[in-house]
Amino acid sequence: MRPCLRQRGHRESSRSERRFGKGGRGKASPALFSPPAAGSLHSNMISPYRHALAKYSPRLLRSVVYKSLYKRLKDQYTISPEKFRGKRILVVGPANTVFDDLKSIDYSIIDIVVRMKNGIHTSLDLWNEDSLRCDVLFHSFGSGSQPVTLDDINHAGVKWIVHRTLKKSAFLDTLQAEEKFGNSAKVKIVPYEHYGVLSKRLGGYAPSTGMVCADFFLDAPFKSLAFVGFTFFSTRYVAGYNDQITSDAAALSKVKDAGHHSPSHEAQLIGDRIKEARAAGRSVYVSESMQRAMDGFRARRGA
Repeated sequence: MRPCLRQRGHRESSRSERRFGKGGRGKASPALFSPPAAGSLHSNMISPYRHALAKYSPRLLRSVVYKSLYKRLKDQYTISPEKFRGKRILVVGPANTVFDDLKSIDYSIIDIVVRMKNGIHTSLDLWNEDSLRCDVLFHSFGSGSQPVTLDDINHAGVKWIVHRTLKKSAFLDTLQAEEKFGNSAKVKIVPYEHYGVLSKRLGGYAPSTGMVCADFFLDAPFKSLAFVGFTFFSTRYVAGYNDQITSDAAALSKVKDAGHHSPSHEAQLIGDRIKEARAAGRSVYVSESMQRAMDGFRARRGA
């Protein structure tokens, strides 16, 4: 049976509201507008009050608020692949193979380092003083991730935070993240409509943050793109990412038991997209461990 993406996304979104510090639902809400005016938010109040609307809108009006905010601000917040034209990009996944994978990478020529979620807390000693470098951080702001502080963003040198929005209402979390981090990094989204398209290509399963990230950069006009630390949950995480997972079997079992991601579908889709990119003459590097993981899932699906 396919997972119910709508219900699971709703639960993650509601939990994520607690991850931005003070000012949650338990706080008193300022009277920004009265109910009779709620059906149509005026353009001139959207921009200056967007953070307050996202943070303090009463439950009764939240649907009107997030629909209006998303409709008017979606294009402004959508990250463009053109930002990465001509760049040499390294996407660092959380698998414990990442240290071996990085031995094949010439770090000195990398323009953009991309990490996901708890990866911002993971030190890669091979890079010495730049061990926490993260130019682009993809994050879901879900309850399963470690909290991210402004110090974390500044220490890692994050320039863009890309929010993986599961549904339209998650845009409120985007705006709360911008209020917290916007003075240090630009906060953008991959629109939830694209998340839905990816879900269909994955047989109805929810795309992981890594899937959304890989798919985005494979569409970018890069000079070169390299993937390390991706094994599609078939190995445990690198130390410091999620130390509750202590074995390879536990990593795969956890995601399968949860039922909302499909490692095999993601391995196949990313593998197919990489083949298409290479056939078009584009430079895409995949670590040996990632290739083995993709081949393994493909073999099991064909058996």
